Amino acid sequence: MRKTGTPALALASLSLLALNGVALAGDIEVGKAKGDVCLDCHEEDYFAGSSAAEIEALIREGRAGGFEHKDDAIRDLAEDHIADVAAWFAHEGAK
Repeated sequence: MRKTGTPALALASLSLLALNGVALAGDIEVGKAKGDVCLDCHEEDYFAGSSAAEIEALIREGRAGGFEHKDDAIRDLAEDHIADVAAWFAHEGAK
């Protein structure tokens, strides 16, 4: 029995990840909508050079009270959207 498709699919997935490291981390479009309130203080390139994982860690740290944040938006962000917002900021900062 000959298996087909699996290596090609794996290769395509790796290529997508290599071209856009945030592609699988969160939904950029959802992040843009949910993170729009963040633009009151942070410009889109505020986190330039940071990965989605680094930004996500900062959001989680701020939500946990690890540092003082100007407004409640960070705590109001739904858990389900943290990775999305992080992906969006990483994507915008990479432009």
